[in-house]
Amino acid sequence: MEHSEPRPVPEPVRAGDLDWRALFEARSPREVLARLVEGDPLRLRERCAQRVRSQALLLDVQRLQLRTVAHVARHAGTYRGTPPLDVWIAERVRKALTELLDEDEARRSLRDIPELPSDQRLLAVANVLGIEPEVLARGLSVFNRAPSDVRSAFCEMVLDGVSPAEWSAANGFSVERAKAAVRRALWILGVREDLDVDDLLAGTDDGGDDDP
Repeated sequence: MEHSEPRPVPEPVRAGDLDWRALFEARSPREVLARLVEGDPLRLRERCAQRVRSQALLLDVQRLQLRTVAHVARHAGTYRGTPPLDVWIAERVRKALTELLDEDEARRSLRDIPELPSDQRLLAVANVLGIEPEVLARGLSVFNRAPSDVRSAFCEMVLDGVSPAEWSAANGFSVERAKAAVRRALWILGVREDLDVDDLLAGTDDGGDDDP
């Protein structure tokens, strides 16, 4: 099974001409933390949201942002300008995300009661699938460890409205395999009723002749 840990690459969000020395210079990580929270000068929330979407994960963005802020504040005193700031921040996001995924997996292994999702995107997922947030919460850690094609198929076709034909063409799969990936994602997320995938994806289908 493919591990969903992201790679430490620069995020599309850029720090630009930000004076990182003034931001990171402080007597303690607590001072840096306060600066990072005030106005989000490093645009960490946007970076975290992009990371979650690019990895096709179902994760509370605010939760990732808070963990990333803590990582940046803790290590700010060691940064000396290399690697480039965007690359350095991307690595902090990666570490924060890896920690959260590992923690969620550990809770699932111990059969601990998962925290209910508060992220509006996750609540929207529960609503679309017709399941309770408690049910969704139990499936999130398994979903986030699922193969990338399963995560991508669900996030892009169900949540973003990409048609099965378009997604299949972009990923080199048949339409039937694409729909099978969606069915697997639904099962992982706790959908046990016979949900018609064709009906679920009907709003994304352009009715063209792309389907084989």
